[in-house]
Amino acid sequence: MNKHTERHSIKELGGRDEVGKDVKEFQEKGRDVRKENIRRKVWNAEVTEGTILRRAKPKPSILEEGSKRVAVYARVSTKSEEQVSSIENQTRYYTEKIEQTPNWNMYKIYADEGKSGVSIRKRTEFRQMLEDAADKKMDLILCASVSRFARNVSDCMEQVRKLKTVNPSHPVGVYFETENIYTLDPDCGQMLSIHAMLADWESANKSRRMILSYDQRICTGQYPVSDLLGYRHTTEGGLVIVKDEAVTVRFIFFAYLMGYSLGEIANILTKKGRKTLMGRTDWNEDMVRKIMSNERRWGDLEARKTIVVDYIKGKRVKNTQIRDSAFVPNHHEGIVSREIATAAKMVLSSGRGLVGGVPDAAVIERGALKGFVSVNPVFYGVNRTVLEELSRSVHSEEEYERLKKEAEIINGEAHSAILSKDFTGYYVPYSAFFIGKDTPTLTLTRRQIKFNKKCHEKLGGCVYIEILCHPMLQAIMIRPCEEGMGNAIRWESSRGRIQEGISAHAFCKAVYDMMDWMPEYGFRFRGVTRERGSRKAMVFFLDEPQILLDGRMRERAEAYKDGITSEYIPYKNRDVGRGGMTYPDRRRRDRIIDTLTENDISEKGIVMDNPLIGRIPTREEVRNELEGLLMSM
Repeated sequence: MNKHTERHSIKELGGRDEVGKDVKEFQEKGRDVRKENIRRKVWNAEVTEGTILRRAKPKPSILEEGSKRVAVYARVSTKSEEQVSSIENQTRYYTEKIEQTPNWNMYKIYADEGKSGVSIRKRTEFRQMLEDAADKKMDLILCASVSRFARNVSDCMEQVRKLKTVNPSHPVGVYFETENIYTLDPDCGQMLSIHAMLADWESANKSRRMILSYDQRICTGQYPVSDLLGYRHTTEGGLVIVKDEAVTVRFIFFAYLMGYSLGEIANILTKKGRKTLMGRTDWNEDMVRKIMSNERRWGDLEARKTIVVDYIKGKRVKNTQIRDSAFVPNHHEGIVSREIATAAKMVLSSGRGLVGGVPDAAVIERGALKGFVSVNPVFYGVNRTVLEELSRSVHSEEEYERLKKEAEIINGEAHSAILSKDFTGYYVPYSAFFIGKDTPTLTLTRRQIKFNKKCHEKLGGCVYIEILCHPMLQAIMIRPCEEGMGNAIRWESSRGRIQEGISAHAFCKAVYDMMDWMPEYGFRFRGVTRERGSRKAMVFFLDEPQILLDGRMRERAEAYKDGITSEYIPYKNRDVGRGGMTYPDRRRRDRIIDTLTENDISEKGIVMDNPLIGRIPTREEVRNELEGLLMSM
């Protein structure tokens, strides 16, 4: 049928609306018939003879007949006196309740004191109760309220479900007396969910109140303080020293400055039976480290160093300005000085490679090596400022300005006022161009200082060396030394093996800063050996480097080279692009090593205060203090 015929048929039937009306009336008549059939079926239905009806059991109730082994769970969130009273009252109340109920027998009371209800992780008694229930040791658990059982909706519902389903033939129900909820009642689910949500909300609200309280206290100068080993807090918010405990704290700091390891200190404290704040007498490295890391031991106060970001899981993180905090210098009397604490912190940061405690900050004050600073490259208490201040301290202002000018000339930052015309304008190539496989070399990266085996051979196979640095002359020197010297570095093991690489993060950074080198490069230098009588020394000039490239930096250097059609690779942040040193400059430089005498090479530096640390006791003073502390322990 085409569209024209279809329109004609609909028109003959009275139109599309008339057809729809007829269909609707037909459907309604059919629906009425079906409804009538349903009514007839219901009224005509009857229970036939012989049918057995099995009625459902009554809803579970805690008062149903039969003997029950009953457990009790009680919890308080703090260990305050009021909370102790609360948990004792709960225990007594339920003990009497169980005794007075004819078919109930006390199985056990589980009580978590001073535990939060937001997680079961730290509630040992709660977890033990769940294990016992899984082993069918009880039939019923009594609990004062949903909030005592859990303040976390998911934990509450999950543990209730496990108690019902872990042993389907022996489900264990929980009765929450305050809410009158019995978890084996199939109709309790909705009510239990509501009360669990309320408990969760109250816990979250409590967390928000605590955050606001801390914000208000910190912003008004009411810093939260607590007891710690060596201190007790006062009602006014201060800290007072506990003398006997302070002996332990001072011993830890002074022993560490003297070169004792964390493990050795822990062993001594354990043998001496020294108590921690909690009364323990068994010490470990981590406990010793934490005491030296707490700013309150030297009189400062850092309020709100860490914060809880997830109150349910107890996730604690460092407070990096996430919430209000405060640092209060000189808040109270320190057990040790700030300088001693700083020195200990730097030794701690230096790691296990540093042996012997705080290294000396020494500088040579006379002779050809005047201004050379003796350093322990492993020590974190060194930077560019330390090197420059110590070196400058032994020079007059006039000498310092002359050295500064020469350093600028050698480094290409200033022009030389050459008086002699000999070889004027001629440049001497970098000594790095002459580095070969038989050349003694020093290699510097941002993390390590390394001497090759040729250095060891040239210096006569010594076991210990001392490293010296002159920041103005931009030179590093090594010389053999005795084991007991303050900055002695072991170069050869007892088996004769050479320690080529030395971890030296802080020292290498100081040199890179001093030389303005790009951090992505490594550098190698040729060593120049001088022997005077029975003494030897080796000098490395830092302004004449061989640049070391890894694969990535080699590609960058090649691209740079292609762009400017030059063989020169920029390696300084503010590079002057010089390709060599003038002959007169070289002669001035050579005087540093050519005028060396045997006395110069053996000249010892004078010990001075490290600018990064300040005044700390001498080794003799530390030793005497340590002996006195040991006698009083």
